[in-house]
Amino acid sequence: MTLFRFRQHKPRLIHYLLIVFVWVLSSCTPVTPTNTPTPSASSTQIALEVLTPTQEPTARLTSTPTLPPLGDEGNPIKIGFILTPEEIEKQEAAEDIAFMIAADTEYAVESFFYPDFQSLSSAILDGNVDLFWLGPFEYLYLNWEGAAEVILMINHLGVYAYGVQFMAHADRWFTVYYDPETGQSEGNMIDALQQFAGTRPCLIHPNSIPGYYVPMGLLASTSTPTLDPVFTYDYSATVRALYIQGICDFGVGYALIGDPRTAGDIQQNLPNVQKQVVVIWQSEGIIPNLNLSASPSLPLNIQYRLQEAFLDLAETQEGLTLISKALDYEAEALKETTDQFYNPLRNAVVPLEPDFEAILFPQPNP
Repeated sequence: MTLFRFRQHKPRLIHYLLIVFVWVLSSCTPVTPTNTPTPSASSTQIALEVLTPTQEPTARLTSTPTLPPLGDEGNPIKIGFILTPEEIEKQEAAEDIAFMIAADTEYAVESFFYPDFQSLSSAILDGNVDLFWLGPFEYLYLNWEGAAEVILMINHLGVYAYGVQFMAHADRWFTVYYDPETGQSEGNMIDALQQFAGTRPCLIHPNSIPGYYVPMGLLASTSTPTLDPVFTYDYSATVRALYIQGICDFGVGYALIGDPRTAGDIQQNLPNVQKQVVVIWQSEGIIPNLNLSASPSLPLNIQYRLQEAFLDLAETQEGLTLISKALDYEAEALKETTDQFYNPLRNAVVPLEPDFEAILFPQPNP
């Protein structure tokens, strides 16, 4: 009977056991916590997550267009000149130079004008000018700043660099170390200059390269102390002071590009001046003439091509005339040169430790 009942109810029992088994399994399955549900992201949140950078932001595009290669239209090679708006003829000559250089090189070339060296130097330091004309101290300053490399030198009055001469009255006791027949100094520079120790010089101007910095630098380098100078502000005035005596013991003038004793007014009023005022010693060419310099950022292949074009230009009288007019500086020729050409000038003035920035950008008196 019992066995019968078991067999009779066996299917129902198995069904109940399966239900219990499933219930037990379901109770053992991990349930996701419901007390801190993770909210689904809204469309606004998704947009914010997309817009929020997780790395460095990508640079924003600007409206500045990409320049074409240097020398192409739209990115011309720039030649800097110091010319005021009123100097129309000189500006026209400078523009003609750019036109001829462009025709020779097939580069786009333009001349740019600046009213003074301060504005030109600012453009050079900012990298806005490729070629520019510089005087001696202008070049030393910009070269020191890493913004200029000389490529061409102008021949002016027959030389590429000029010197200085020390003069005195013939009645003074100074020994002459200069031969007027050969135009050369003889003997030792130290012996020639040290005889000026303790005497008073006549100089031109405290900011003059040939009339102050070079002669005073040479005296300092030969350990030759002197009395405070008399500034005459004119070479003819220096010659007159030496001629009449009593004002200064010796004076300094330019050399190799002429002789201040042969100036027209001096020859007219003091016809025997060359016998009374004699040259004691004369330097070699120390002070370079005006140069054409290039920005160090100018590619060398472009620089060499421009250099050749300027040399071609200087082979013609028309080209020399244009250069002379644009610079207001008589140019007789151009030649290639390097920064070493300036070492004699550097060596001459280094004892004075000149402040080129203060010399070139003098502050107005209060």
